[in-house]
Amino acid sequence: MLAAQADPATVLTQLRAMGYAPAAESPDGDVLISRPDARRTGPRSAPVPVPGRSAAGARGAAGAAVKAVRAGDRAATAVRREPEPTPDSLPRTAAAETLAALQTAVLTGERVWIGYVNAEGAASQRVVEPVRVAGGFVTAYDQLREEMRTFSLHRITGVAELAEGS
Repeated sequence: MLAAQADPATVLTQLRAMGYAPAAESPDGDVLISRPDARRTGPRSAPVPVPGRSAAGARGAAGAAVKAVRAGDRAATAVRREPEPTPDSLPRTAAAETLAALQTAVLTGERVWIGYVNAEGAASQRVVEPVRVAGGFVTAYDQLREEMRTFSLHRITGVAELAEGS
């Protein structure tokens, strides 16, 4: 409890500036709750609709589509070692085998083929270059997206090694 001759708002502001979290009380000991009239953000206006796409934006989208198709082609045509899964199924390995194969790939710097199911349940096949396995995640360079990605270990259905030269 603190008594002061200054205005309560001034006292509260000063105490908060010093790192305390004070609460004002009425003479009866009830906590006084006041809400500021000011809002944290100003009123929002509707976004201005874009009349058409620019030529630069269309070229960027087309370039990204070409990169994605080429990366998918590389992943689909990569020669795989045993176990040889069918092209429409994901590789399947036991959790211990998956973890061991990924850790080995990190140590040797090799690319591997993984089956992955995302949070929405969509399955995909990826050729990745793992760089770290830790804390339930695999950090790897994703050949499909051509960027570093983090994959949850529990979402990887299996791992298959790639054949030499692929």
